[in-house]
Amino acid sequence: MNKKILKLLFENHWETHVLKNKAGKVVFVGNFRQLRKRFKLQFGLKRMQDILERLTEQKYSMHKANSALFSNNASVYNIVMEELKKKVKDIPPQPGVYQFLNKDGEVIYVGKAKNLKSRVSQYFGEHDNRPQLPYLLEEAANITYTVVTNELESLFLENTLIKKYLPKYNIQLRDDKNYAFITIDYTTQIPQIGYARKFSAEGGSESMMPDLGRTQPDQQSGKLRSSGGDKKSKIKYFGPYSAAWKIRNTLNLIRRIFPYCANKEVSNRPCFYYYLHRCPGVCIGKISLDEYNGQLDRICNFLAGNNAKVSKEISVEMKLASSQHLFEKAGRLRDQLQALVLLKEKQNVILPKPVSWDIVSAAFDQGYGCINLFKIREGKMLDKENFIFEITNADSRTKSGSTDVYRLETQQKFLEQYYLETSDVPKIIYTHLKVADTELIEHIIRSRFSKKTELITPQKGKPLELVKLGETNAEEYLKNWLSSKAGNLDKINTALEELKEQLHLEKIPDRIECYDISNTQGTNPVGSMVVFKQGLPAKSEYRKFKIQGKKTPDDFAMMREMLTRRMARSSKNQDPKTKNWPLPDLIVIDGGKGQLGIAVEVLTTYNLQLTTPVIGLAKRIEEIFVRGPKLSNGGRVK
Repeated sequence: MNKKILKLLFENHWETHVLKNKAGKVVFVGNFRQLRKRFKLQFGLKRMQDILERLTEQKYSMHKANSALFSNNASVYNIVMEELKKKVKDIPPQPGVYQFLNKDGEVIYVGKAKNLKSRVSQYFGEHDNRPQLPYLLEEAANITYTVVTNELESLFLENTLIKKYLPKYNIQLRDDKNYAFITIDYTTQIPQIGYARKFSAEGGSESMMPDLGRTQPDQQSGKLRSSGGDKKSKIKYFGPYSAAWKIRNTLNLIRRIFPYCANKEVSNRPCFYYYLHRCPGVCIGKISLDEYNGQLDRICNFLAGNNAKVSKEISVEMKLASSQHLFEKAGRLRDQLQALVLLKEKQNVILPKPVSWDIVSAAFDQGYGCINLFKIREGKMLDKENFIFEITNADSRTKSGSTDVYRLETQQKFLEQYYLETSDVPKIIYTHLKVADTELIEHIIRSRFSKKTELITPQKGKPLELVKLGETNAEEYLKNWLSSKAGNLDKINTALEELKEQLHLEKIPDRIECYDISNTQGTNPVGSMVVFKQGLPAKSEYRKFKIQGKKTPDDFAMMREMLTRRMARSSKNQDPKTKNWPLPDLIVIDGGKGQLGIAVEVLTTYNLQLTTPVIGLAKRIEEIFVRGPKLSNGGRVK
């Protein structure tokens, strides 16, 4: 291993450096202690030295992150910067969302602003000291923007665009899925309870935000719309929840306390849960729809944490039913009341007073942040949630004497995203760090819920104790998550090493593409491409190919068409306006010798037969067919 590189790895720990490949692309920014952690986390200890040696062999360059970062191509960089500054002059001083794009037209950063002109101009001034800024500007080739009518609309549009494009320089939830919500769908005759990750437009042009009977921003346009009107034409949302299993547990609890129906309309056939005594019988007319809607109102209050209100209503109705000699109904209400009392006893009492608080704490390590949220309602711990954020190019250690920009940005991003989508807000939000933009968070809550919520960074008393407890929970959750991630990656890397050895590959396959053909009883054939990068599914790169050349079953011809169209996307003769797809390090074909032969034929057409390994996977007895020199078992790997 190069002695100079080795020496750098164990000296100048806190000095920020840039690692570039021979093509000039920045592959790492940070100090060398972070570099070692990154390699350990991503590849495991076993491969760390091998990778560093390979970087040295491929003549990667390392240098300090300062103005010299752009010296290799200073003239081109200066031209681009001048063009971007000219565009800034034409940006209007209105609220909106701006996007930085690279030379390939990919969105690398999305931001919002009250004043677009003023905010974007700051990127080219001398007062923005964010560490990632030089690297963002180095990649930037264009700026686009969208003007909206107010700051809340810009926030919602920014959130939508970040989820759509996943820009590399934005702080993002580590899980690429949206928050999960419990839903009550009033668009059917019998309202349905379920869960979803995306807001549905079913039932008309209602707001796609959680329906609380208040003004909500529309998901597509960011416009504010009134969510008033007939509630039976809407879908109500409760949450968000960080995991679907929490929703399933909550729904199971609700069904035991407040039985609800699985059928969408009234008929003479009861739903499955009616036989289990988990449905009140609205599906067969045992109770009226109005009475069932009253049950749903209780479920709504229960999900909002208003258990005292629900208990009081049930107690009054139980006494009324008993006085009217409706003893079966009174018995059901008594069981519900006892279940709520038992649940109340199990909940942790945080404060003797019925306070409504949210406690937001944070922990950071190895370029990741964890937000811990305690939801306290009526003085009791209603729920605890943890959210992992990935912080691009962040130095997660605390810098003495300076503001920790990434921590403040991560907390701010969480508060904006969470309270833009949540169905319930407390009277006070206590935060671990000082809120970067208190006015914006208050504006979000005031616009959505028509009430005021205080944001406080506590200095003493019970709130400070809870914030510190939340910080401890966040640190423990993040430590376990990172440990699990590193363990999983070690297993994946071990499996890739074994795959390389078993298939006699020249290198560990970084990108694996798998192909299969499917049809519906011989019609509507479709080819599918599944991609794995570093052993993990790259779902954003999955593709489907609608087979056009054959309408009747012909697996060989269909495989040839799909692979030809795919390899054309990596050809040098590809249309320059279309983005080239990277070539795979290993191709896996669903089939035996025949399908494998077709794949080799297509690769030969594009002169890739010697550089791209390909295997066939036969399902019948799980045989693997390979090309090239015959193995000891005749070209098959069992």
